[in-house]
Amino acid sequence: MFFFSGPSCRHIKKGTDQALLKKLSGNSKWTSCQDCKDEENKENNCMEQDCEEEQETPAIWMCLKCGHSGCGRNSDNQHAIKHYETPHSDPHCLVISLDNWSVWCYICNDEVYYSGTGHLAQLVDNLKKQASLYTPNTARKGGSGISVKGLSNLGNTCFFNAVIQNLSQTQLLRQRINAVIKETSLNIEPVACPKLDPLEVQLDKPGPLTFAMCQLLNEIQDSKKSVATPQELFTQVCRKAARFKGFQQQDSQELLRYLLDGMRAEEIKRVNLGIEEALKESKKSNDEEQLKKTLKEYEKNGLPKNLVDYVFGGELTSTIMCQQCKTMFLDLSLPVSDEDDLVNKMEKVTVDDAIIEDHDALEWAQVVEDEPKEVKEYTVVNQDPKLAFHTFGTRTAPEKQECSVQSCLFQFTEVETLTEKNSLLCVTCTKQQPDKGKGSKNVYTDALKQMLISSLPPVLTLHLKRFQQNGYSICKVNRHVQFPLILDLAPFCGVKCKNVADGEPQILYSLYGIVVHSGTMRSGHYTAYVKVRPEGPKLASNGLTSYSHFLLADAESPRGKWFHISDTHVQPVSESNVQSCQAYLLFYERVV
Repeated sequence: MFFFSGPSCRHIKKGTDQALLKKLSGNSKWTSCQDCKDEENKENNCMEQDCEEEQETPAIWMCLKCGHSGCGRNSDNQHAIKHYETPHSDPHCLVISLDNWSVWCYICNDEVYYSGTGHLAQLVDNLKKQASLYTPNTARKGGSGISVKGLSNLGNTCFFNAVIQNLSQTQLLRQRINAVIKETSLNIEPVACPKLDPLEVQLDKPGPLTFAMCQLLNEIQDSKKSVATPQELFTQVCRKAARFKGFQQQDSQELLRYLLDGMRAEEIKRVNLGIEEALKESKKSNDEEQLKKTLKEYEKNGLPKNLVDYVFGGELTSTIMCQQCKTMFLDLSLPVSDEDDLVNKMEKVTVDDAIIEDHDALEWAQVVEDEPKEVKEYTVVNQDPKLAFHTFGTRTAPEKQECSVQSCLFQFTEVETLTEKNSLLCVTCTKQQPDKGKGSKNVYTDALKQMLISSLPPVLTLHLKRFQQNGYSICKVNRHVQFPLILDLAPFCGVKCKNVADGEPQILYSLYGIVVHSGTMRSGHYTAYVKVRPEGPKLASNGLTSYSHFLLADAESPRGKWFHISDTHVQPVSESNVQSCQAYLLFYERVV
């Protein structure tokens, strides 16, 4: 969690009691809301205890004066606040979160900032030790025996820990990164370009960021320790992106992007250096300019997918059709939206402009979008206009008030009209003008446009934009967005989506990880929900095929167990608790 400098609370002495630990001694129930428990016993004596044990307890805040434990302000009953409002001889205003150990003062209505050696710090440390007696941070196991461990907080690094927990459960990433680390050579077969000869490339050792990531993922899985320390990986991230230095509040989505981009850049550099050395040894490129040109040719035609693209890479295609001549154009880049509405737009991290594949070899036409003077290039497509804007799966419009991942994706992939200032500069209509001389002008027409997925990523990561600009400040959107455990992407894919088998009625992805942000912009905390599943088979020569077939059975009969992880604290939770959380990042793996 993160702390910020600010005024100190004046109520620490009167709002705490050093004898608190004696009151809690021998009581194993103090980590749950005692008032909710009493009400349940009075109102519903027939409720079975085993059902309750499967559910995650709500956020619990304990009074540092008397030890009363109550549910927080985001719960229905708000027993912690009601306890403070009950008259006492001394103020019972200081409470501590039993989830992330932050301290809050109801009188100040703010988080309490304290030194690491003072009266309050000592009390908090003792409470943590006491809590460990009843909720030990042992390395938990799913039904498959795969480990899930806590991660040490290095100083406001919960944003980092939450992402790493999700990556540690990305099975394809673990398998692929271990294979990459062991590779010392690479055979390049440029089948698409006969003029290029096959190359056997000797590879240098992986970059420090990639190597640190591999080490940490293996430590989380293999170590017998209950808590892993991600110090080396975080150090390497900070070296690549200085913005994460200084132990300040950071954003998990930005961290994920910088982390993946950093590993991707390292692998590209590693392979390119190997190709350069191989070309120099073969003496096929005599001068520097020719060497660069040949290297580019191999990059376009002969290289296998990069580590990051192999796991997370996909493509979005924008189709635009002139309403006048019915010519269609394609664009493979993700547009930047000015719409910040959480309900209307979602950013797909896995197919953004940093990861999307570039198709330079295509024949380009020109089009204008947003401002008439800005010219953008699109691919001309020879296709029956009647087949335009067809999707792989049937599209059903969401209910008007629906706020879900599906409704966001539906609106993101809706057909929109380009008109007036956004009109299309249609090269076909321009060429068809009778006057071809100097007096001919560009022809702008109304057009239809749709963004669809054209190549599916093995792992799909969705980012829900919860932080919005409001004037000069940034506010947080707390509206709940429903998300499915099994997501069908077929309605959001083009009818000619590349990596879909013929006859498949659906394109299914299974949820296995979530990053959650709780709290406010000024003081908040990142946690993770992860699903520990049986380990898939090791990578075969046919790549994803065997992996996907293994997961198909998992989708039809879901296996695995969900855990909620807050830094070092690991807690098993039910699916209903998972689906009620305020998701910020969602991690899905393809199963069909």
